[in-house]
Amino acid sequence: MRLNPPECTHARARFATYLREGCDTTRDHLRGCAPCRRAWNRYRWNIAATTPLYADLRAFLGTSFTPFLDSSEVLAREWRARSPGEDIGDFFRHSTAYLYNLVIWQASGHRPDYCAAGIPLLHQLGVRTVLDFGCGIGNDTLPLLDAGFQVTGCDYDSPSTAFLRHRSRHAINVVAPDNIHTLPPFDAVWIIDTVDHLPDIDAAIGPLMRTTQVLVCENLAVPRGVTGKGFHRPLTLTQFTELASRYGLRPAPLPAESPIMAWQR
Repeated sequence: MRLNPPECTHARARFATYLREGCDTTRDHLRGCAPCRRAWNRYRWNIAATTPLYADLRAFLGTSFTPFLDSSEVLAREWRARSPGEDIGDFFRHSTAYLYNLVIWQASGHRPDYCAAGIPLLHQLGVRTVLDFGCGIGNDTLPLLDAGFQVTGCDYDSPSTAFLRHRSRHAINVVAPDNIHTLPPFDAVWIIDTVDHLPDIDAAIGPLMRTTQVLVCENLAVPRGVTGKGFHRPLTLTQFTELASRYGLRPAPLPAESPIMAWQR
């Protein structure tokens, strides 16, 4: 199933621009328009279907693979249906929809190339060991390993981390977030698309921020487009900068248009 010619001439051009540059107007429209949201979902899936990552997901899931699943909508429904007081970790431990979400985000080209911006910086700063906190399916873990860093993943045992192990050429060490206190200090903490999932940032990564020399996250000045999803917590650049400063971490100079931000001791 692909976009039908009558609907796709304008939509493809607009979606292509949104993939490449982002657009608040398009993002807001997609939130409120179900037909356009379905077209956007199909558009991303059609791009993803040409990639090895998509083929890996299809092989991993086998007969349960569901083409064109709108994982964002499924995640929102799953969040609303969870038991009152359920731990956010339990939500991610059991969510196959989040696995789809991470794969299609990457394979469609919608996910920024964080590693292209971050790997040269880590080399420049003399980093050798990296903790990828919230490693998920390994979208950054694997490029960081390929770049020569000693990388430890950190995430819940989940469909996403099972897929990471399935598709990796490397022996992957993934530790649970609850066990980070048992680990030695890392030169760098890499935490992409994860900070705004943490109910208590101090409790979750405070021990890591106390010892690391470098912390890298997504550019917090860029709108995330996830308003209304209860598993994302609002977080401003000012809030995180103030938090990092309490642990002795100061902003590293990077271009304003960079997809990443970094703090260093």
